[in-house]
Amino acid sequence: MIKRISIVGCGWLGLPLAKSLIKDGYSVNGSKRELHELAKLQAQGIKAYQLELNPQVESNDIAGLLNCDLLIINIPPGRKTNTAEFHIAQINALLRAAEQQTVKKILFISSTSVYGSQQGVVDELSERLAETTSGRALKQIEDQISSHSAFQATVLRFSGLVGGQRKPGRFLSGKTVSGPLSPINIIHRSDCIGLITQLIKRDQWGEDFNASASENPSKQAFYQLAAEQLTLPPPHFVEGTSSNKVISNQKIKTTLGYQFNYPDPMQWLQANIQEAE
Repeated sequence: MIKRISIVGCGWLGLPLAKSLIKDGYSVNGSKRELHELAKLQAQGIKAYQLELNPQVESNDIAGLLNCDLLIINIPPGRKTNTAEFHIAQINALLRAAEQQTVKKILFISSTSVYGSQQGVVDELSERLAETTSGRALKQIEDQISSHSAFQATVLRFSGLVGGQRKPGRFLSGKTVSGPLSPINIIHRSDCIGLITQLIKRDQWGEDFNASASENPSKQAFYQLAAEQLTLPPPHFVEGTSSNKVISNQKIKTTLGYQFNYPDPMQWLQANIQEAE
């Protein structure tokens, strides 16, 4: 039974996830890169540890951080380092440390970018044809974690992330954008947290899941309304190559019995919900 959870990466998703898990009765360890940032975590009831991956592990107490029943790895490829090799080396160093501390279960937060720009309905059986640097790194890490004999690992791939300070009205405001009728694939932070929590409660390991909202409004409809709500200049849409890529969430809904808080991104926008950053 999972009681102690360690979250590597307590930022936009990791911090509210930790707070939610603590409310549910779990003991949570969390990491930040700088020592001076730990007080923010401690104020939320999180056992805070410093961790930097350069790409080797640098920590004030790696054994304490990895004293857990489940390790959640939530650190995307960095923009500054911007090489697949560096991020892969970071995660490999963390995995070696986790193995040394006898961590048994891992949840790796990945992205649907591993599928590249392939078209049509994309599900967990679709070939991963990563095209970007970060997508290629994530694909290789997924394979390494899933095949690692020391761990029971689940890979959770999120589509485009919204909620909190990630306000979609800012993403394309004032820009010239092609493919106005292309469907969007996004997921709200509250559903990210809900799905992770459900995975933990169901003790669902050794799987890979895609996570995206159920509805896929057009790029034009969504981002135009999103900009209007923030009183920002809307994107300028022009005809161009359109995508028909749709990320299926059927497997995760069926497996977990999960009901999305925001299955329709347009309804979320129309509700104009005021959210904490």
